[in-house]
Amino acid sequence: MNSKNTREKGSATLEFALAVSLVLTPMLLGLVDFSRYLEVSNTVSRAAHEGVFEASRGRDPVAIVHSNVQSAGLDPAKVSVSLTPALDAATRGTSMQITVSYNLSGYALASWGGLFPQALSTRATAQHE
Repeated sequence: MNSKNTREKGSATLEFALAVSLVLTPMLLGLVDFSRYLEVSNTVSRAAHEGVFEASRGRDPVAIVHSNVQSAGLDPAKVSVSLTPALDAATRGTSMQITVSYNLSGYALASWGGLFPQALSTRATAQHE
């Protein structure tokens, strides 16, 4: 009877090890990747708002966006910024829209077959003063 209990304990240990390695570990890794995705999304959104705020005051938004992204620990080379309309004196009093995109290549989530986008993109709008 003692050897039967030992085999059952060994079997339970093996089942637990398989459950952890095949189910719980991928779930944990997915949770970590998703939290990174949310962090990048928040950073890009914050950078867009800071950029359009600076653009509404007549300053260059690209430098501000890159600075915000870099200070968050992300690669500024993966950022693209577009401002509509272009910043000049003729646009005073008009609504300005900035679009900031961040390329997610190199992130595990980007390779999950369409579950997540290849790039994060956000827009912010402000009135040019």
